[in-house]
Amino acid sequence: MLQDTKCISFVNPKGGTGKTTSCVSIGGSLAKEGKKVLIVDFDPRANATLALGIDSSTLKKSIYDVVLSYCGYNHTPITSVILETKVPNLHIAPSEPDLAVAEVLMQNTKNKSFILKQMISDIYNNDYIKIKAPPPNRKHLYIYDYILIDLPSSAGQLMFNGLCACEHVIVPLEPGIFSLDSLDKLKNIFSDIRKMARCRIDDVTIILTRYQKPDLLSLLLRRQNASQEVEMKLKQMSGEVFIVPESQDIYEAQKQGLPVSHYAPESAVGKAYEKIADHIKINSVK
Repeated sequence: MLQDTKCISFVNPKGGTGKTTSCVSIGGSLAKEGKKVLIVDFDPRANATLALGIDSSTLKKSIYDVVLSYCGYNHTPITSVILETKVPNLHIAPSEPDLAVAEVLMQNTKNKSFILKQMISDIYNNDYIKIKAPPPNRKHLYIYDYILIDLPSSAGQLMFNGLCACEHVIVPLEPGIFSLDSLDKLKNIFSDIRKMARCRIDDVTIILTRYQKPDLLSLLLRRQNASQEVEMKLKQMSGEVFIVPESQDIYEAQKQGLPVSHYAPESAVGKAYEKIADHIKINSVK
C-alpha cells in the first residue's frame, strides 16, 4: 500500500451503534474536503453499499467475488469492483449478503487474517496505475488518501481481517451501559492482534453516537442523563471522546443514498462528523 494512504476500520462487536453511518459520513466529509476516499464494505449486510445509493442485488461483482479469488475460486481484482458514487471523490467496493459464505471459505486459506490487507495492497500493484489513461468505463485511477473499512459486528474472520489491514480504528458506541463493556472487550482484541498477528493499530478514536442533551428537569436537578454518564466514563477510560447527536437527518440522508456531509452539512450531526474528519486529517500528517 502507498505510504500516504491512511487505512481506517470502523468496528464494534455490538450492532446498532452507528458504525456504518459514521463510516459513510466521515468518508463524505473527507471527500468534500477534496480527499480521495474509498469505502470498503466488508459487512455481509451491505449497509454502507445501500447508504451510498447502491442496491447490492443489482451488482455483477462485489467484494465477495474478490474474497473468493483470494481463496482460489476465481480471479477478480478489487479494482474491478470499485464503483463511483453520487459524491465526487468518494468510491466504494460494494458488498452483498454472500460475503458471509466467503467468510467460511477464508478459514482454510493460507494467511487468512491478511486477505483484506493484500487486497488493499493490490490496488496499487496493478497495471492501471502504470498507464496514463484509466481502464474502460472508469473515470479515476486508484490512488486514495483514505481507505475506510466498514466491518461486521460479529467477531469473525471478516472483522479480524479489517483490524489487520488498518493502522487506525474508529469505535462508535451508543450511550448505554453495555457500551463500556464493549470497549473493554475491543481493547483486549486490539492488544491480542498487535501481539499475535503483529499488526499495527496505532490510533483508536471513540465516537459516542445518538447523544441526547439533558432535558429541562435534569438540568434543574443537576442530574446527568444516560448520554452524559456514558460520556464521562468513556473519557475516564480513553481520554478524548467525539459526540454525535441523535438526528433525524441521518435517516433522511440514508433514504437519499447520501452521506450526512452532503445531505445536511450545516446540521448538528453534519458538523459533528466534519469535526471528526478534521481530527483524522490532523492525525494523518503526524
